[in-house]
Amino acid sequence: MHNTGLKVKMFLVLSKFLVIPFNPVGLTLTLMLSALLVMFIWRRVKISMILFSSAFFVIFLFSSPLVSRVLMRGLEQRYLPSVNYDKASAVVLLGGATVGQRAPRINVETNADANRIFNSVRVFRQSGSEKLVLSGGVVEVVSNDTVPEAHSAFLLLNELFGIDSADVLLEPNSRNTRENALYTKKVMEEAGLGNDIILVTSAYHMPRSAAIFRKAGFIVTPAPAGFYEEDYIGFKLYGWLPNAGSLFRSTIALHEYYGIAVYKILGWM
Repeated sequence: MHNTGLKVKMFLVLSKFLVIPFNPVGLTLTLMLSALLVMFIWRRVKISMILFSSAFFVIFLFSSPLVSRVLMRGLEQRYLPSVNYDKASAVVLLGGATVGQRAPRINVETNADANRIFNSVRVFRQSGSEKLVLSGGVVEVVSNDTVPEAHSAFLLLNELFGIDSADVLLEPNSRNTRENALYTKKVMEEAGLGNDIILVTSAYHMPRSAAIFRKAGFIVTPAPAGFYEEDYIGFKLYGWLPNAGSLFRSTIALHEYYGIAVYKILGWM
């Protein structure tokens, strides 16, 4: 049992840190560091210049609005939102959208994925589903929070939308999307609920999440939120210049593609 827990923790650490050299900023820094080493240790100027040029190309490429749009649309267009959702045993909200009550904050706040919070309330009330399941624990390797995301999400939903504890099931132990599915299944089975759910998460995260929950035995109706890319394409020149926002979106999208590949190799989706 102890060995199993250690393996899980090691996987969590590796999954968070091994991907760093392969995201745009990490890859750029890796190439630049390699260029410096080649130049000053091995004195290979030509190879060093190729590495420097490659670093520039990587950061330029993934800062491009066109590239970030293609990457993000490849994820977000797999599932689209619905106007109406049929009643389900539960609406399941995945964590990752809240920021805990750490000073100077006095309340739970939200991050860039806040739309999944709002959408969970909208879908829960519109569908008339039995329960709202809040799934999310504490990921110690990357977070300073001490309160599970599920608890923080409930505080926020109760404060802003009057969501009552009687309507909610908390799943406060999961640390990744696979654990979201496994622990949510356990919580719902203990509550005597069925396996049909409306799954709420960010649109870019939905392809991996829906596949994992289906693998865990759920009947999933996706309810994506927080689309970064719209159908409309603007043609103002400024909107097509490389920028930090596009780099941010490219980084998020690449992280998902890496996650999909790893989870498929492991047989988790």
